[in-house]
Amino acid sequence: MLPLVDVRGLKYRYADGTTALAGVDFQLMPGETVALFGANGSGKTTFILHLNGLLESEGVVTICGLPLCEKNLVEIRSKVGMVFQDSDEQLFMPSVLEDVAFGPLHQGLNSEEAKRVALAALSSVEMDHLSMKAPYHLSAGEKKRVAIAGVLAMNPEILILDEPTTFLDPPGQRGLVELLRSLPQAKLIVTHDTHFAQQLASRAVFFEKGKIKGAGGVEQMMNEFNWRPC
Repeated sequence: MLPLVDVRGLKYRYADGTTALAGVDFQLMPGETVALFGANGSGKTTFILHLNGLLESEGVVTICGLPLCEKNLVEIRSKVGMVFQDSDEQLFMPSVLEDVAFGPLHQGLNSEEAKRVALAALSSVEMDHLSMKAPYHLSAGEKKRVAIAGVLAMNPEILILDEPTTFLDPPGQRGLVELLRSLPQAKLIVTHDTHFAQQLASRAVFFEKGKIKGAGGVEQMMNEFNWRPC
């Protein structure tokens, strides 16, 4: 079985010369959910931004068998769905339906096809009843579900979520766990929420100073690195 994500020797420096990634090797297999642990500034977010070409640097990144390069960017970005920490960064259209249909429209679907796909994605996250509502009227948990629907509407093979429990109350977090468990895509989850990771992830990796310092079971990584911030 070939990995969906295959990263070899990934290095990245910021414009001021600060090293953000110092040689990262990583693989994500089909069906896996992997938690990314590590302190703020350890390289986690910089790492995930490379997986759909938002950043470029030294090393080899292969997504679903495609080398990450300019000619493959459009196809790769249709395979990697990114859900950002702040859902407001992804919700900008007048209605929920228009927001979720935005991606399919830019993939080349006509308006009726895009609407059908968007409604199906909203139904999958149990948000179709709010399709005509303005996104800014939604709760934090509802916004997160709509942001995920917007990604699902583009039919990705990989979901990447950056601190997905931020701004969510306990019921919202429980609902998010149930939703993510129901989705078939492989997932990468950047999180400080160890309880959330324990409920979802099949394994974890630990970032430190731009490198992956350990990989294994979630509980194993928590114990090995004394990582229990939540």
